[in-house]
Amino acid sequence: MKVCVIGSGISGIAAVRALQPHLPAHALHWISEDPEAGGLWSPSSRNSRAYDALYLNTTREQSAFTGRPIPAKTPVHYLHHSHYAAYLKEIAAECQGAERHWECQVTSVARHPQGGWAVHWVNPDGSVSGAEFDAVVDASGHTSEPRGPTVPVATNRTYAYTHSSAYRTPEPYRKAHVLVVGNGSSAVDIASDLVATSASVGISIRTPRWHLPKVAPERPVDHPVQGWLQRTPLVGRIVARIADSTVQRRLTDSYTHYGLPTPDRPLASSFPVLSDHFLSHLVHGRIRMYQRVTALGKETVQFGDGTAARFDAVIAATGFRDSSPHLPADVQQVLREGRLGLALQPPGGDGLFLMVRFRCGEAAVRCAEIQAAAVARAVCRPRFGTRSSPPGPASPVTSRITVRTLEKVYGAYR
Repeated sequence: MKVCVIGSGISGIAAVRALQPHLPAHALHWISEDPEAGGLWSPSSRNSRAYDALYLNTTREQSAFTGRPIPAKTPVHYLHHSHYAAYLKEIAAECQGAERHWECQVTSVARHPQGGWAVHWVNPDGSVSGAEFDAVVDASGHTSEPRGPTVPVATNRTYAYTHSSAYRTPEPYRKAHVLVVGNGSSAVDIASDLVATSASVGISIRTPRWHLPKVAPERPVDHPVQGWLQRTPLVGRIVARIADSTVQRRLTDSYTHYGLPTPDRPLASSFPVLSDHFLSHLVHGRIRMYQRVTALGKETVQFGDGTAARFDAVIAATGFRDSSPHLPADVQQVLREGRLGLALQPPGGDGLFLMVRFRCGEAAVRCAEIQAAAVARAVCRPRFGTRSSPPGPASPVTSRITVRTLEKVYGAYR
C-alpha cells in the first residue's frame, strides 16, 4: 500500500498525522510546493494569504491539533498568523513517517490503467518525477485562484485594482481613497486595517452578514458552554437555541444604527464575521458603507443604488474559486459545479480523496482532523476501494457546516 498526500497546510498535516501510524515505512509520500509547512498561513507559501494584521478568527484552544495544545500566555486566545504558522511548522516536523518531496509542484494526478493513481511532479531543480500510488489525498485546498466580482470591469482604469490575496500592509494606500469590495473576514479586516493610514475607506456589501465581536460576555465566542449544560446535550442545545435567538434579535435591532442590512439567514446557520473593530469604525464614520458594486468603470465605481464614486484604489475581497489543474478533468468539473458537497471522493474516484473543499463553520483543524480520520479508515480497511463515498449534497455547500455534521457524514467510512 502506497499513499500520497498533496499539500502541507492544515489539511495536509492532518492527513499525514492520521495515516502514518497505519502505514509501513516509505509507504507514505508527502508532496508540497512550499519549502515549509503552513499553507496559506505561512509567509513562504506560494498561496500565502497572510497580511500583517491577520489574526485567527478561532481561538488557540479550538485551532490546535489533538494532543498538541498551542502554548500562549493567558489571556491570549486569538493568535497572530506568524505565531500560528510557527505552530503548524512544529507539528509538521513531528511527522517523521512520511517521505517528503517538498518544493515540488504536482503537475498531474491521473488514473492508472491497472488501477491506482499516477502522480507526476516537478522537482526544485526542474526535473520531472513520478510514482504510482494506491491512494492519493489531495489537501491542496480551495483558495488557490482569486475570484473577482462578477461585474463589468474596464481595462483602462485610472485607479489601482487588486485582489485581497495580494494585500500585506496598508502602507501602499497611505492618504489614498480606498474601496474594499466584500463582506467577509478578509474584507472587514483589511478595511479596518486601512483606517489609520488611508484618506478614506469604503466597503461595498452585496450579501448581508452577521457581525459579532470575538469575545462575548464571559468567554470567546467559539468556547463551548462548560459544566452541566455540556454534559446534557439536549438541554444544552435548547439553551443554545434560545440564546441564539436572543442574540439574533438584539443584532437585528441594532443593525439600523450601523446602516447594515439585516441578513436573511438565521445566525445559527450562518458564517458570522468576527471583528472587534469593524462596527465601531462604521458607527464613527471611519468606514463608509456602499451598496453592491455593479461595474468597475474607467474612472468611477458604480453601485446598485445608481450612484458612482471615485477611488484611488479598489481591493476585491471576493473570495476564491477551486482551481486544481493537476486533477483529472472530470474531477475538476465536479469541483467547478459544486457537486462534491461533503463527500471525500468524487464519482468514479476510488482511491482519490479531496479534503476540505467546503468552508467549515468551526476551526479548520477540527474539520480537517475529522476528514483525515475518515480517510485513514477508508485507506487502511481491508479490500480498500470497494465501498462508495458517503452521500453529500448535490449542490454547493452554503450552510454552516459543523463538526457534529461532519462526524455523522464521515461515519459512513467506518
